[in-house]
Amino acid sequence: MISADTTIARLLDQHPGLLDVLVDYHPHFKQLRNGLLRRVMAPRLTVGQAARIAGIETDALLRVLREAAGEAASAEPVPVTGPEGPPADPMPALLAALPESRQVHVDVREDIRRGQEPFARIMAAVKGLPEGAALVLRAPFEPVPLYDVLGKRGFDHWTDCRSPSDWVVWFYREAVAAETSPAPRPQTAAAPTATAAAPLDVRGLEPPEPMVRVLAALETLGPGQTLEVLHERRPMFLYPQLDDRGFVHQTEELGPGLVRIVIRRGGGG
Repeated sequence: MISADTTIARLLDQHPGLLDVLVDYHPHFKQLRNGLLRRVMAPRLTVGQAARIAGIETDALLRVLREAAGEAASAEPVPVTGPEGPPADPMPALLAALPESRQVHVDVREDIRRGQEPFARIMAAVKGLPEGAALVLRAPFEPVPLYDVLGKRGFDHWTDCRSPSDWVVWFYREAVAAETSPAPRPQTAAAPTATAAAPLDVRGLEPPEPMVRVLAALETLGPGQTLEVLHERRPMFLYPQLDDRGFVHQTEELGPGLVRIVIRRGGGG
């Protein structure tokens, strides 16, 4: 049964014809016709998040999709009025007063146009963000999955929809919190110890959460330590990030849907 938690990628894999249904239902979903954009967006967006981005009712969208997929009868869809998302709240005062020198701008529109994975670039900017600075992300769609990912790291966000294909999102920590406490680490990313640590099991998680957890765990990996990761498949987007950071990795396929990756620092560290 199609639900609010069904990713757009899974939805279209199981029901390819629903792409036309989405596009006909709301102008915002025309972006899904772009194969490169769909490749980046679809695995990260759920039906509920897509409805939120478009500013429509999730239940209404679900009724239409379920009926088109032959899962259930549907009432008439709720009319939609245009491609714009919900109006943005006023910019927080602390952002309005933030000097340009404390704004780190990352524009991933060109990356996505080329079909490149922008997540690693975003997370690298987050990792290098100076104290008291804000990350200003510009993307061709609302990066809803990042709200949860960076929220676990203590970030709030403010979103500005300039057009259906032009979104600016500010990620920041409240000034008081930034002055009184260090940036929190994700509670779900357990750091490996020098002794045999429990494997980091990322099976069943939607992208980009597996990569987030692995890279977060590697931040505290000490000399001589290893991180063992259990995954459903070979994480092809992760390998270049490990290579760039100087990590050595070995992958072993233990069985259908079970891959083991062992990671350690290179150079004998």
